[in-house]
Amino acid sequence: MMIQVRRSFKYSVEVTISLMLLFVIVTILTGCADKKTEEEFKVALLLPASKSDAGWNALAYKGLVQIKEQLGAKIMDVESRTQSEQEQHFRFYANKGYDLIIGHGYEYQDPAKAVASDFPDTIFITSSGGTITDNIAPANFRVEQPAYLLGIIAGMMTQGNKLGCIGGQEIPSVKSTFMAFEGGAKSVNPNVEVISMWVGNWTDSFTGKLYSEALIDQGVDFLFPNADAAGLGAYEAAENAQAEGKTVYTFGANLDKSNISPKTILANAVVTPDVFVQIAKVIKDGKFKPQIYTFNMLKDNAITFTYNPALKDKIPQNVLDKVEEEKSRILSGELEVPQIDFTEEN
Repeated sequence: MMIQVRRSFKYSVEVTISLMLLFVIVTILTGCADKKTEEEFKVALLLPASKSDAGWNALAYKGLVQIKEQLGAKIMDVESRTQSEQEQHFRFYANKGYDLIIGHGYEYQDPAKAVASDFPDTIFITSSGGTITDNIAPANFRVEQPAYLLGIIAGMMTQGNKLGCIGGQEIPSVKSTFMAFEGGAKSVNPNVEVISMWVGNWTDSFTGKLYSEALIDQGVDFLFPNADAAGLGAYEAAENAQAEGKTVYTFGANLDKSNISPKTILANAVVTPDVFVQIAKVIKDGKFKPQIYTFNMLKDNAITFTYNPALKDKIPQNVLDKVEEEKSRILSGELEVPQIDFTEEN
């Protein structure tokens, strides 16, 4: 009888100890899970238009997805079309503890300044611009270098010495791209005229088409749209002009758009989505500095120049050779293309 009591007591003690150990283990694991959640890297992206625009916003969303895939981040995106929405969304995600909030456009600078000082632990990045504070920095995707090469193609191939640029809103980053395009064209053809027209927004493809048709009617035979969804109208206008027997070509900006208009797009000035991963990694690694982060053809292949393979045979060999020659000069640092210096805004 005494032996049974001792065995029962020993069993009870073992069960109690086991339960205590289990409780400790569960507590530790729960604490680790909570810590992991607290340390989760969170990134939000604010877009001025739809991420399905096949351009500027689609590029940023691709970059956001790569941040999730490569850095294991929790990601969110939202359209912020007005300044009040932009400020509201900056504040919302900062309140939610997001580590990095990207305002994808020049226009996000003032909304970021209105919010950033209230959230010193959140980093605010604007795509283009010159605004810098303790936790605000611009990431400038300088597509001017490949745009300069597009200008060389247009300047050498134009039959009427008239080229057209279709922009969304008239902001310095887009004006700078057109400046480079014109510089490239005039470097090989001083007689060329470049006409720029502005839709006034990033979404109105109908107006983009009307403006492009007007330029074609004026004798423009090359169109360079940098207007996001509004720029899609330029490709439609060029395709219609080709159907009427006219020789009209176009170019792509930000993304390689060759598949969007394979019969009109000769080449593209491209921002690779990896630039967003590069930016996010700086913040995640705790290496953020309040400075301008500049990406161009010289840095980690962040900005590239691509041909449309379906139309490359339409470009004369002497033009291809000139593009390669000037591209080499750009990559060596010998050639500086014309562009706006955003550091003057700071």
